[in-house]
Amino acid sequence: MLVVFTKSATKVLLRMQTAKARDIREAVDRAAATPFAHDNNRKPLVGIPGGFRQRVGDWRVSFIVDTKADRLEVFEIAPRGGAYR
Repeated sequence: MLVVFTKSATKVLLRMQTAKARDIREAVDRAAATPFAHDNNRKPLVGIPGGFRQRVGDWRVSFIVDTKADRLEVFEIAPRGGAYR
């Protein structure tokens, strides 16, 4: 599955600590490999078809899975408090 980051998600990823950015990229890669597998850290987003929120430590990664295009698009990476606004 192709993984695509939006411009805003890429900016956040480039500005954070290297180790945390690596953890987030690994979590996104795992989600791309098995997008609908049960994971206690992954929850569906209400109101966004194919949308999910993945917890990675104190960070939240929001993404959309498009099975027809075989694509996972990360549209938001935010700290826990900022992800729910």
